[in-house]
Amino acid sequence: MESTAANGGGFLSRMALNDNKAGMEGLDRDRINKIIMEASKGSRFYENEAKKELQVNQRIEKMMLQKAQITEQQLQKAHAQVERMVYEMDMSRDLSRLIVHVDMDAFYAAVEMRDCPELKDKPMAVGSMSMLSTSNYHARKFGVRAAMPGFIAKKLCPNLVIVPTNFDKYRAVSNETTWNRGLAGPNPYAHTGGAPDTTETGDLQSKLPEESEPYMENLSPVLFEDSPSTSPSLPASGETAAPGRGSEVFGVCVEEAVREMRFRIEQKTMLTASAGIAPNTMLAKVCSDKNKPNGQYRLPSNREAVMDFIQNLPVRKVFGIGKVSENMLGGLGITHCAHLSQQMALLSLLFSETAWHHFLRISLGLGSTHIERTFKEMSVAEEQLSLCRELCDDLAADMKKEELRGKTVTLKLKNVKFEVKTRASTLPCAVATADEIFAVAKDLLKTEIENISPQRLRLRLMGNGVYLAAKTLLPLID
Repeated sequence: MESTAANGGGFLSRMALNDNKAGMEGLDRDRINKIIMEASKGSRFYENEAKKELQVNQRIEKMMLQKAQITEQQLQKAHAQVERMVYEMDMSRDLSRLIVHVDMDAFYAAVEMRDCPELKDKPMAVGSMSMLSTSNYHARKFGVRAAMPGFIAKKLCPNLVIVPTNFDKYRAVSNETTWNRGLAGPNPYAHTGGAPDTTETGDLQSKLPEESEPYMENLSPVLFEDSPSTSPSLPASGETAAPGRGSEVFGVCVEEAVREMRFRIEQKTMLTASAGIAPNTMLAKVCSDKNKPNGQYRLPSNREAVMDFIQNLPVRKVFGIGKVSENMLGGLGITHCAHLSQQMALLSLLFSETAWHHFLRISLGLGSTHIERTFKEMSVAEEQLSLCRELCDDLAADMKKEELRGKTVTLKLKNVKFEVKTRASTLPCAVATADEIFAVAKDLLKTEIENISPQRLRLRLMGNGVYLAAKTLLPLID
C-alpha cells in the first residue's frame, strides 16, 4: 500500500482517486491525485484522513505479522475448510430468480439540473465546500465525485458549481419513481431509496419472474401515446411508433419490462435511470453501473457467466468493501475478486469469520435473492422494535424450513438521509428461534437508538440476517 505521509511525502492512499464510479474511466490518476494532495494539506480533512490512514496501516502491519507466523500445516487445514464451504455454498446457489437494480443516474445532481436547466452543460455537484454528495458527469471528467470535499473539487475543476443539498426534494422525487407494471401476484417492483454504498439515492430493487413463467406469456405489449419524446437509447431495435404521435411499444421479456420501467420513470420525473439484471442483488447492483448513464445490462443466469463476470471485478465495486477493506486486502495483493478465491485460505486465517465468509460469497458471485422495501419514515422506537420483531419472526421461519442455525446476527438500517449502517453481533453458540435472534437484534437496534439520543432514529429501511453456522448466509429479509 502506497503511503508517504509519515515521512513527509504527504501522499495518503485513502485520499487517492477512486475511479470505480461511472463516468470516471480513463482519467489521469497521477495528475488528479497530486492536485488532491496539494489542495488538502493543512486542512482538518487531511489531518483526519491521515489519522485514519495511520490506524489502517497499523492494522495492516499487525496482519502481516500474523501472516508471517502462519504455518504450511495451518494453510492446508484452512484450504480444506474453504473447499468444504465452497462446495456447500455452490450447492445452495439460487439461479432461479431475476433481480433488477435500478439506479437513478447522478440522482441529486440530475434533480438539480432538471429544476435549473442552465446547469445541464456545466460541471456541477451537490453538497458543500466541506463535502459533496454527488456530481454530474461533466464534473466527473475532472475527477470530482461523491464523498470529496468541495474545496478539493474546486481545485480539480475551478468552474464547478456546487448546489446545496435539498433532501426533502430528493425524497419527493424518489417516491415518484416507485412503479408497478401490474404483473400478477405480489408487486415485483420494490423501491429501496438509495444506494447502500454511496451517498447518492434513487435506487430501485425488483424481483422479476423468469420469462418462462406462465403469466408472463399473458402480458401484452404496452403502448404509451401522447407522451413526451424519450431519450434515443430507450427504443429497442425493430420498434415502430404511430406516425405523428409520441408513443412507445414494449415487449414482455425481462429486458423489455426493465426498459419500460426506465421509460416510465423518465416520463414521470424527466430523469434517466440505469438498470442491472442478474440472479441476485449483489450482482444486479454491480450490473446497474455497467452501462451508465441511461442504459441497462443483463447478466445471464448461469454459473459460468456469473463466475466469468466476477473474476475481473475490482473488489471496491462490491457492496461491503470500502476504503478500509480495500486497503487491508491491497496489503495482501488482492485488488480483484479473482484474487479473493486464490487467497481465501489465507483470508480465513487473518480475518473474522463474518468477514471471510463475506469475501467467499463475493468470490463465488453469491448474493441475496430477497428484495428490500423502503417504508415511510419510522421514528417511534416502539414501532421500530415491533418491526424488528416481525422481521426476526420471518427470518426464523425461513431458517426452520431449511433446518439452519446461525451464530452472527445482523441488523441493516437506512435512515431518512439514505445513509446505510449494518451492525452485527457474533454469539458463542448458533441460534435459530425468533426469540434468540430478536434478543440480539433488539440490542443492536437499541444501541443505534441510544447513539443519537436525544434525537430520534428516523428510518426508511430495516433488515435482519444471520450468518449460518454450517451452510451459507441467509439473505436479509425486510
